[in-house]
Amino acid sequence: MLDPEFEALWKKINARTTYRVEYQTNALVVAAVRAVKSMEKIEQIRVTYHEAAVALENKGVIATMVRESSDKLVFGGAVPDIIAYLQAETELTRSTLVRILKDSGRLAEFFHNPQRFMDAVAVILKRELHRLIIDGIEYERIAGEEYSMQLFEGNDSDLVTYLHSRYELKNKHKSPYDAVAYDSEVEREFAEELDNREDMKLFVKLPPRFLIQTPIGNYNPYWAIVTQDNRVVYLVRETKSTRGLSKLRPDEATKIRCGTRHFEALGVDFDVVTSANDLRIK
Repeated sequence: MLDPEFEALWKKINARTTYRVEYQTNALVVAAVRAVKSMEKIEQIRVTYHEAAVALENKGVIATMVRESSDKLVFGGAVPDIIAYLQAETELTRSTLVRILKDSGRLAEFFHNPQRFMDAVAVILKRELHRLIIDGIEYERIAGEEYSMQLFEGNDSDLVTYLHSRYELKNKHKSPYDAVAYDSEVEREFAEELDNREDMKLFVKLPPRFLIQTPIGNYNPYWAIVTQDNRVVYLVRETKSTRGLSKLRPDEATKIRCGTRHFEALGVDFDVVTSANDLRIK
């Protein structure tokens, strides 16, 4: 681990960061109102009745439909406090929630099915809030705080648990470890490609405890790489089956966007790739 190239790589990426978020309340209200207006209609609960005549014959029981009817039920229970519920789910102010509900024109549907309406609106508000937060998030270094190289200690023993999911390196000098544990075929192929490429001087799969804070939970990026052609370049890469963030799970895509801002603050090249052929240097 004290190899000069590994030390240089680690010094590029080991700074801890903190983030701050800025967004305009009016922008959130406009986006949330638009989304609530277009959400699926909350219908009244409908109960359907089926009446059938049953006869016992030699070939078995025969049922014949006699009548079918349905009724809409009017909610008659105690109406829950929708503002308090949405506040607990989103931490938005009461005044902001009132504006969104009134301007959406959908509040009447709350009385059709209160719990379903509140749950649907809560999902929309959290989605729009997260989108605005990520658009306005900024990371900055925390002076004097860095990840310790001890994060890598014990990782070798962890590889024992991956007896059927580990790639044995051909070029042992390229990594602190003799093998790379992988969770998917994309990761295995990526490790093999890096191992075989002459311009890849060093690479390591970052340990699970290397975490970047985001508003929706910690994010663990995958790979740190040193490549050398005409110049030495330090990279961090995330391997996925697609480079299109819109095709990933929303939380997954959001964390990657936060990772991008984190590494921008450190001046480190970060991107999502599907293979070593995608290792474009920005």
